[in-house]
Amino acid sequence: MSAPCEATLYRGGRVVTLEPARAAADALATRDGRIVAVGAEAECRAALRAAGARDWATVELAGRALLPGFVDTHLHPIALLYFDLHADLSRARTLGAAREALSAFAARAPADAWAVGLRLDVEALAERRLPTREELDAACPDRPAVVVAHDGHSAAGNTRALSAAGLAAGTPDPPGGRIERDGRGAPAGPCREAAAQLLLGAVPTPAPERLREAARASFGRLAACGITSAGVVLQTDEEGPGGAAGRLEGLAMGLLLDVTPFATYALLMGRTPAAAIAARATPLHDPAAGRRVGGYKLFADGTLGSCTAAMREPFADRPGECGLAALPEEELFARMRVAHEAGLQVCVHAIGDAAVERCAGLYARLLAERPRRDHRHRIEHASVVPPELIPRLAALGVGVSTQPLFIHSEKGWLRRRLGAERARQVYPLRALVEAGVLVAGASDAPVESTDVLHAIQCCVTREGFEPQQALTPAQALDLFTRQAARLQFEEAEKGTLAPGKRADLVVLSDSPLAVPPERISGLRVLRTVCGGRVTHDAGELP
Repeated sequence: MSAPCEATLYRGGRVVTLEPARAAADALATRDGRIVAVGAEAECRAALRAAGARDWATVELAGRALLPGFVDTHLHPIALLYFDLHADLSRARTLGAAREALSAFAARAPADAWAVGLRLDVEALAERRLPTREELDAACPDRPAVVVAHDGHSAAGNTRALSAAGLAAGTPDPPGGRIERDGRGAPAGPCREAAAQLLLGAVPTPAPERLREAARASFGRLAACGITSAGVVLQTDEEGPGGAAGRLEGLAMGLLLDVTPFATYALLMGRTPAAAIAARATPLHDPAAGRRVGGYKLFADGTLGSCTAAMREPFADRPGECGLAALPEEELFARMRVAHEAGLQVCVHAIGDAAVERCAGLYARLLAERPRRDHRHRIEHASVVPPELIPRLAALGVGVSTQPLFIHSEKGWLRRRLGAERARQVYPLRALVEAGVLVAGASDAPVESTDVLHAIQCCVTREGFEPQQALTPAQALDLFTRQAARLQFEEAEKGTLAPGKRADLVVLSDSPLAVPPERISGLRVLRTVCGGRVTHDAGELP
C-alpha cells in the first residue's frame, strides 16, 4: 500500500457517482483520505484550494471510468489464506485426478506436513462423491490427508487424519453433522457439516509468518479486484467451517491488520455472541481506521452442494433426504436474542427453503418480543426463497447477503438437485430487489472468486439460469456499492462518490453501465484506492 496522497484531482474520464442527484461528473477531488468535491473540473480545483491544498496530484483518466470502491459483504479472510497454502483441487474432474494432485502436493511438502486438498467440486466429478478413506490412504500413505469440498461444508480424511481427529467406529455423529460409515460402522472417510468441522479441527494451524506471507498475496488480490471494504467472517471457537483449526481466526485477523489493504466490517462466529461483543474493545473495532465489529454470524443449515441445506421437501436426486438443521430452533433463537439485545447485527446462514422460512419466523418473533429500529439483521446466502417469503422478509426489514457467483458454480446441477419448480426459486435476485429487500453482494471467498466484475455480470446474464431473475447492470452494480454499504450501516461513509465520504475508489477500463452485459467481466481494474491510499495499480495511469 502506498502512503496516502494529501490531495488528488481525477479528471478526463467518466465519474460514476451512483448518487441519484448527480449520477455522473467530469472530475473528482480528494484530500486527506476524503472526497472534497465531485463535479466539473473547475469546481473540484476550487474545492481543493478551499480545503487548504496548495498543490495536488493529477490523475488523467483518459476516458476511463471512476467508480465507488467495491464492497464484498461476506468473505472468510483467514480461510482464504489457508486455502492458498494448500492444494487446489478445483480443476479435478475425476477422483483419480484429485488423488494425483493431492499426492503431488504431498511430495513437495515437508515430511511432517498434512496433505490438504481444497475446492474439490464434487458435482463436477465423474463419480459425484468425496473420496473414501481407503482411496486417500492410497494417495497419501505416509501422512494424514484431508480433502475439502468446494462449499467447505463437507470433507473426507484418510485413516491417519480420521484417527488424529478422534473419529472412530464408536464416535457418535455430532449434533448438526454426519460421519459416513462403512459396513462395519467405521468412518468411511466423508464427513458432513459439524463432523467435517471435527476433522478439519485436527489440521495443524500454519505458522504466523506463513500466514503473513499469504496475507500479502491473498489480500492484494482483493485489492486487484477493486475491493475497498469487506465483511470479514471470523471464527472465535471450534464452531464454524474450520472447526478447532479456525478458533483463532479473530486473533489472527487482528495480527494481520497492518497488511490488510481494505476496510473491514467483522462478523464473528461462535457458540455465543460473547466474543463478538468483546471484540469491540480490540483492534478489530477502530472506526477511525476503517474497522468495525458489526455482526454475529450463526448457522441455520448447510449447503446445496453437500445436500445439507434444510429443505421443506427431499432433494430431487436424494429421495428421503431433506438436509440438516445446524441448531435446534430454540437454541438458534436464544443466540439471536442475545446478539440482538447487545446491539449486534444478527447474520444467519440459511440456504434451504426450510432454513429461510425458519429465519423469517425467528426474526418476526425476535422483533415482536424485542423491537429495535433499523436493525438490518440479515440472512447470509438465502439460496432457495419461496415467493411467499419475499414480502415477509421485506416487511421485517431483513437484508440478504447474496453470492452471485454461486449461480456460475451451481447452475449445471441445481435443477437435478432441486427439480424444475424449486430451481425457479433459487437466487431470486430480481424478486427480492423489486420487493424492497435490502440485497447486497458478496463472494463467500474462498468458496467463490472475489472477482466483483464477474459477479456483476452474473447478476445480469445469470449465465442462462432462470433469466427471469436477472438484474439490470445498474441494480447489479448497486449490490456491490450502495446496497453493500447500507447492509453494513456505512452508507454515510462509502458506497457512492460524494463530498465528505471516504476516498474509496476504483478506476476501470470502462463503466459496467456502458458496455454490453457479456463484456462486464472483461473490464480491467486499473487502480484501487482505499481511504486515499493506492492499494492496487496496474501501471496504466499516471
